[in-house]
Amino acid sequence: MDISGPSKDNKERQQLEEKKRREEMELDYLAPFLAQIGDPEKLTRQEAMKLKEDCLSDLKQRLIDKANLIQSRFEKETAELQKKQQWYQQNQVNMQKDDEEEYMEYCSEAMFRINILQLRLNRHKEMAPMKYMALEQKLRTDGRLSEFF
Repeated sequence: MDISGPSKDNKERQQLEEKKRREEMELDYLAPFLAQIGDPEKLTRQEAMKLKEDCLSDLKQRLIDKANLIQSRFEKETAELQKKQQWYQQNQVNMQKDDEEEYMEYCSEAMFRINILQLRLNRHKEMAPMKYMALEQKLRTDGRLSEFF
């Protein structure tokens, strides 16, 4: 019996939902915020300013959340590797060759995951300001808001 099946399916479903949500956001990033104020035909200047602010604030929070998630995964992987290294130091004398090879393989895989997480975090930090500025530009040129900016 494969116990990883349901969680893998759940993860794939979550990834598909997130992808769909991002695509919808790209199609009409203002839709959720317009819905909150009753989807008016014509916006006031104050509503337009608030929409822009709310939309940018939402993106900023999602970018922060993603960075925090990557950072926490990085820290977890690093802590697990350190714990395994301490265990190895304490048990190294009594280890069988198979155990030592298993440890080395674990370290190699853990370092790979840590490096990937570090790359993801660096890339996210590099791309986040550009994503923010791109959304800000889209909002300024959006037909529903452009007359106010």
